[in-house]
Amino acid sequence: MTQHRDSARETVLTAYQELLIETNGHGSSLDEVAKRAGLTKGGLLYHFGSRGALDAALIDRLELLVEGEYERMVGSPGGAAAYYIELAEYLHSPLDRASLAVGVLAASIPRARDVFSAIRERYWQLLSDDLGDPILARAAMLMADGLYYESTTAGGSFREELDVTEFLRRMIAERRDPNNG
Repeated sequence: MTQHRDSARETVLTAYQELLIETNGHGSSLDEVAKRAGLTKGGLLYHFGSRGALDAALIDRLELLVEGEYERMVGSPGGAAAYYIELAEYLHSPLDRASLAVGVLAASIPRARDVFSAIRERYWQLLSDDLGDPILARAAMLMADGLYYESTTAGGSFREELDVTEFLRRMIAERRDPNNG
């Protein structure tokens, strides 16, 4: 019984997440979420008693997904920085979708903004620890953010001219072993 309830909660939460992304929050009423999830509004309210409860659960989902990414970054054989760069290409992944939806919430919900700030700070700290240089860590974050932006908006149009991912890998390798070249 619990598994069915958890499954229904996940269905509702995913419906809400996708509506937030598709409508930038403007078409994500409880009625619309229930309809998308294949439930009545009463069924939705059984699982999530309010819009605030949906918001909180979505933010919790993002935090859980990011926690897994932190662990994978730390344990990555190529290092945290190389792993972070690869994250820029994880379009449409559960982490990407949750991030986009919580990004919509961040416009009006302080907890969502705070969670994003904490996520960015922790990513920066992991990169800084890995690279041994806070400035290089920030540069790697900004380049990875640019790769993500390019992938989502420009379809990777600049990749033919310059493989930025390879550039970042070389920069990181050089930082770790300056006698390499």
